Amino acid sequence: MNLADESDASDGAVRIGIDLGGTGTRFVALDGEAVAASASFATPSEADATAVVAFLVEQVRAVASDRPIAYIGIGASGPVDAAGMIRNPDTLPAFTGVELRRPLIEAFGVPVTIDNDAVAAAVFEVRAGAARGFASTLVVTLGTGVGVAALRGVQPMRGADGQHPEAGHLSVNGADAPCYCGRSACFEQLVSRAALQRSAAALIAQSPAIPADGAAVIDQAAELARAGHPGALALFERFGTLLAAGVADLVTVFRPDCVVIGGSAARFSSEYSEAFQRRLSQLEVYRAHPGVRFSAAGDFGGAIGAALQEPRAQA
Repeated sequence: MNLADESDASDGAVRIGIDLGGTGTRFVALDGEAVAASASFATPSEADATAVVAFLVEQVRAVASDRPIAYIGIGASGPVDAAGMIRNPDTLPAFTGVELRRPLIEAFGVPVTIDNDAVAAAVFEVRAGAARGFASTLVVTLGTGVGVAALRGVQPMRGADGQHPEAGHLSVNGADAPCYCGRSACFEQLVSRAALQRSAAALIAQSPAIPADGAAVIDQAAELARAGHPGALALFERFGTLLAAGVADLVTVFRPDCVVIGGSAARFSSEYSEAFQRRLSQLEVYRAHPGVRFSAAGDFGGAIGAALQEPRAQA
């Protein structure tokens, strides 16, 4: 990671970043340009408010070790309201409606910001990743769900009410993918990493000789695609085509200079990028023409981005 333009000189104090996702939670301690420590855990799904606060406090202390802490930034699977309260009972049930900022401020005596995890991912891409040098950026993260963030410079574009828009919940024509959001054909249910995993598992189940291995099932489908398996090729073709449909709508609205596709499904971009680019090039009406890049952030990019976020006033 190159943060040579950062003005903060390391004085021994670390910035803590937390990527609170629907499946996994990642912690980093950032000392200047360097990740001093990192850790990853399954996200608690069945716990009370006391337990989830204790989980965060314990892991922040552990990742900071004996270093002083300057700031704590959290990127959480949204919705996250303007006050920093998580409102996501579908993928973060244990953290929804729980006051997290105040206990962390009291425990560590430092500023704490909670924002949408897509914003944290976008901050990483702009400051240290694929979008460095662009005036405006759209980041679409494909993980347990689909996160969307648009930044002008390093400043996130918010909704009219000050909250971050949940733009991963778009309607997609010609698909059948009901979502908890109420749509019968939702972008999130079609192009998240979780959706890709479901499709890959269904494909592998049709080939009993190939063992399905949990999340590794996408790797197995990708190997089949590289070997020319018709079903696997069709799977990634459809994924790329559907991804382009949603990204085209987002580009129409946000008109960025650069689009970055991130999240854990970005690792498989070589399997679907041709279909994605081909379909995106066909959708020309009313949209800008940004360059598209695929993130190489890795598992801790979102947590690093959370640590790099500017403190935000939250009541």
